[in-house]
Parts: sequence; structure tokens; C-alpha cells
Amino acid sequence: MESLELLFADTVFRLSNLDLLGIIDLVLVALVVFLLLVVVGRSQAGVFLRGVLVLVLLLLVITILLPLPTFDWLVRAALLVMLVATPVILQPELRRVLERVGRTTGLGRAVRQTTAETVLPRLLRSVESLSAGRTGALIVLEGNESIQQVIDTGVPLDGQLSQELLQTIFFDKTPLHDGAVILRGDQIVAASCVLPLTEQHLHSYRRLGTRHRSAVGMSERSDALVVVVSEETGHVSAAYGGHLYQRLDSTALRQKLYDFYTGELTAVPSPTIWSIMQKSAGFVRNLIVRPNLHQLGRGVLVLVLTAVLTLAAWSYVVEQTNPTARPEINGIPLRIEGIPAGMAVVGTPPSTVSAVVQTTAEQQEGLDANSFQAVVSLADLSAGLQKLPVTVNSAVSPLEIIAIQPASINIELAAIISQTMHVSVNVTDEETVSVAYEVSSRPIASPGEVTIVGPEPLVAQVSKVQADLSVLNATTTIRTSRPLQALDENGSVVSGVTLIPAQVQISLIIAGRSDARDVGIRAITEGAPPEGYWMTSLTTSPSGVTLQGDPLLLADVNGYVDTLPVDVSQAVGPLTIQTPLNLPQGITAVDSAGNPVQAVTVTANIEARSGDLLLTRPVNVVGMREGVTVTVTPDKVDLLLSGPLPSLREIEANPELVQIVLDVARLIPIEGQSYEETPQVTAPEDVKVQLTPLTVLVTMTRQADE
Repeated sequence: MESLELLFADTVFRLSNLDLLGIIDLVLVALVVFLLLVVVGRSQAGVFLRGVLVLVLLLLVITILLPLPTFDWLVRAALLVMLVATPVILQPELRRVLERVGRTTGLGRAVRQTTAETVLPRLLRSVESLSAGRTGALIVLEGNESIQQVIDTGVPLDGQLSQELLQTIFFDKTPLHDGAVILRGDQIVAASCVLPLTEQHLHSYRRLGTRHRSAVGMSERSDALVVVVSEETGHVSAAYGGHLYQRLDSTALRQKLYDFYTGELTAVPSPTIWSIMQKSAGFVRNLIVRPNLHQLGRGVLVLVLTAVLTLAAWSYVVEQTNPTARPEINGIPLRIEGIPAGMAVVGTPPSTVSAVVQTTAEQQEGLDANSFQAVVSLADLSAGLQKLPVTVNSAVSPLEIIAIQPASINIELAAIISQTMHVSVNVTDEETVSVAYEVSSRPIASPGEVTIVGPEPLVAQVSKVQADLSVLNATTTIRTSRPLQALDENGSVVSGVTLIPAQVQISLIIAGRSDARDVGIRAITEGAPPEGYWMTSLTTSPSGVTLQGDPLLLADVNGYVDTLPVDVSQAVGPLTIQTPLNLPQGITAVDSAGNPVQAVTVTANIEARSGDLLLTRPVNVVGMREGVTVTVTPDKVDLLLSGPLPSLREIEANPELVQIVLDVARLIPIEGQSYEETPQVTAPEDVKVQLTPLTVLVTMTRQADE
């Protein structure tokens, strides 16, 4: 049921968003369907369409009233199949209409003109003889359309047309008299054939029997001419194009037959667009001017069929070309508007909402949150908690809002009030102030009072207005501007209120102590690093201390204090050692927390010095083949060695530590050909090598046999 509800919603959505071209399209489709229904009238096609409508309505009622998901899916599939199958099922009726509208003479007309010269005399004599003897007869003259299906219902004869043969067939004592004779050219191809009955109400001075109804039915379904001889009266009638011509004499029958064979039978004109429209207008006029129960029921049925088939065809085509989409759009900005004067919103409403929309696939591609605007209006509302609907608007068309999440929000309105409150200053990080300094006064805020403006419930939550001041490692008086915060009794920030002013000037005096002084620490070393090494860094931890003691003694201390000497004469690499401070008599050292400092950590980093060394080495050839002479040009290369001085001096004393190797095992000796190769260098890992030249020329020659 849900899917059919969506189908109904899609159709309503499409209809509600029709533009001018869409309306013209729908009206033209409805007009074509209406004309088609009027043309088929009470034929089998009309009966079929009425049956389809009744079945569709029944299925829709069942699926809408009962939650049957599987049956619902089957119904949707069946409706699609019916929509596609209807033109196939009505193919004969549609084909006949098109053939009658666009029928031309051509080759078939020429053939039938030739046939008429031999058939007309025999056929006329046969009909006159049957009429005179009041022998009932039903003769079908095949036209351009094949009626093989009707021929297959009878008994094949394939006999040449003659008066004697026709009288024999329709003699009431023979087994072939009950049915129709099919005449193709001058051949009787079958007898005792069954013809379809018409659904028309035939008008006559007397009641017409099955032969006449069969004749009209056959003429409705083909371009054949059907000749009927009444068994009761002997009167001759002819049916063509769904119209019955009654009580024809020999002259009139001859003219009908001649016109049929020459293609000039126009008593029943081929339907045209204009004739179809005239027939439709007459149908509507009779329904309005001379209504009766039967006509009214038929008219309602035609209109309902027109509406159903039109909407079905139109919806199917539109859905295939530009299907309906129902995307969910998230992050739509929400705007609060219409806030009454002197009031404010308490709290923070959601800034965005989501919406499920119905649109087309073409429009969906460009949709995003910025294509919409969500609005909540507070106009003409009083103070208090309000539950208000959310409205989502968009300029995109066609588009319809299906669902909004959340559909409504709770908003509290309150009167705006003001209140004056004293400013308090919260001093932080006092523990980081050096023991050589002290906070000698209370912080002073200017101005000392602020005004709190906001909704009454929020203003009532404010218990104090505070500014935070950090004195992290401060060594001098602080004068700075700091922002204010409104806090509740738990120390949490109260948002939604305004502080006037928003910040204050704060002054806090920090003064140095006379019996303490901050100084740095200088590390003292003795000795020198080994030859080829040097000290790259020297640090202490901590890097400074606070000296305490007599102010007169502190006045003689420079800006640093030394450590006892650290011996670095044998150190290589990083050196870390604890060493005492060399403090003056009567002076003590403490750290930032006031703890006594007896020794500090000294870290020295001693690294080898770097340098360069130029060296010339021969190229050692390996991988030589027996009977092959290898010549290398040049046979020696220059090397630029870079690295620690101790390693370079070791190489200088023993050049064999650096080898130049050239492997020629993979080279093929070819007379007159040389190879340009790069030798491989082996050297200590901490030494970088650069070759000059980078490549050498290798020539290989085979030794001549002695």
C-alpha cells in the first residue's frame, strides 16, 4: 500500500506543478485517448478497456485498504504490464483505424478491377437466384486485408465461383450452409466460416438476425464487403466499414460490388481526424442535451477511462524521462525571525534542520542545503516556553516538502532585563612566580562594576562576573585588559547574556624581594677534548636558580653563578655529570618551587671534527677472463674523502682502507669496442667518497694463440 500511496503522491505532485507546456501536453494526450475511445465505441476494444478499468480499480482498492506488500508489488508490476500490453491487444482495432485513415488505392485496386470483370456477373446471378428462392446466404468478399484467421474457421474449398456452387453450399440440406463463404478473387476459398458479431445496436424496420450481425462484425474488423441474403424475406443487404446497407435491389447491389472492386466505395467514408472529432462532439452533445441512464453511464465510463488511461500513459512517460526523486537534505540553515520587542530567546535553538523533499531527477542534481531556508516565526508570542512549527521554503520548482526533521522546536521567550554586578579578578599561576618576587597588592579592576543584559532567566543565573589574570613567571607589575565572563554558582559560564563593558583594565603589583635574586648558571670546564674532537654544546639543568641570603652579599653577585669545574679532557660523545654550584659564603640556592639546589646537571656534547682528504688510488680490475687483456683508461682515479678527522688521518696513514674495484665479468670482449663503466668504492662507513673522473673507459682484447 505504501508504494501505491507514493505512486498517487507522485501523480498529484506532477499535476500540481504543471506548467503551460505540461498542461498542453496532458490535454492533447487526453484528447487523443478520448477520440480513440469514441472510435472503438462498443466494439471488443471498448469492452476490453472497460474490463481493464474495472480490474485496475478493484486492484487499487484492495491494495490501498489492506497492507499486503507482496500483493502490492505484484499489482504495480501488473499495472505496468497492462499499460504496455494494451496497444498490443488492441492492435487489430488500431491497425484498422490507421488503415482506413491512410488507405490508398495502389496495386490492390488494379488487381480487383481486373477481377471485377469476371466475378460481378457470376456473383450477381448467384445472389439474385438465392434471393428469389429465399435461401439464406452470407458471402464475404476479401479486400486488401488478409482474413486468414476467419478462413481457418471453415472448410477449405478452393473452387471457382459459380452460381451452381453457391446455391449448393447454401442449400439448407447441405452441411456447409450454416456459416459464411469466403470469396478471394474468383475463388471460393472456404465455406461454413464463423464470423465475429458486432457490438452495435443495428437499426432496422424489423429485428435483424445473426447473419446481419455477423456481416457488420466482419466489416468492422476488416476491409471486406459482406453480402447477406435474408432467409425470411429474401432481401439483400451489404455490410462495409461497420455500416449495413439494407434492402438492396439488383442495380444498387451491382453498384456496391463495382465500387468495392474498383476501390471507390465511399458510402462509408474512411475516418479522418475531422470525422472522428465530429463523432466525439456528437457523443458529448447527446450526453448533455438528451441524456438517459444508459448514455449517462456510458459517458461517465468513457470519461473515467479517458482520465485513467491518460494519467497512466502520461505518468509512465514522465517518470521514465524525468523520474521523481525524494532526497533527504541535511544541514538546512534555520532562521529565527519575528522576535517580539523587549524579549529574547533563552538558550540556543538548533542551527540546522533536515528535510525530505519531492522533486525531479533533473532538479535533484543541483540541490543542496543552500537551496532551502528553514524559518521559525516568533511574531506576536508572549513570554514562556513555546512549541513552534518549522517551515522550510525553497525557490526551486518543481519541489514539494514532504517531511521536516525536527518538525517543531521548543523555544523559550523571556523579557530582557539588566542588572549591575561587582567585578572579581581570579589570579592564576601564582605558584610559578619566582621566590625572588612577590605579589604585593590585590588586583584592581577598572571599572569595578558591569551591567548584565539578557533574558530574565539567564540573568538570574549569574552569581558573579569574573576576569582571569595569569601571573605565569611574572617579574614585574602587570597592567593589562582582560575579558569578562558571567558565571553561575557552580562556576560555569552563563551564555546568552551581554556584559557592558565586555572587558576591564586590571592592575597587579609584583615586586622583587630584597633577600633573594634570580641568576643564571654557568658551567665551568677544564681540559681540552682529544685531538680531532671539539665540544659542540654545553648546557645545565636547571638553567637558573634563585639565590637567597644577605642583601649586601647578593649585591656582589653578578647575573650568574658558576659550577665547579668539569673535566672534558678524555670525553668523546655526550657527557652528562652532576656537579655542585660554586656559591659564595652565606648564600643558598633554591629552585622555582623554593627547594634547595646543591648540584646541577651539566651536559656536554663532544664530536669529531670534519675535514677533507685528497687521495689517488689505482683501479683494481676483477672478473677477467682467461685469454683476454683488459685496459682501463685512466688506470688511477682521484678521490675526495669527507668525514671525521680521525677517520681521514687513519686513511692517510693506511691508503689501503680505500679500494677502487672494477668488475668486468659481465662485459663481452668485442674487437674495436670499448665500455664506459663506473668503478665501485669501498671505504669506512663514516667517510663519503667522490670520484674524479666518475667513469673509466674499458677496452678488452683477446690474446692471439701462439
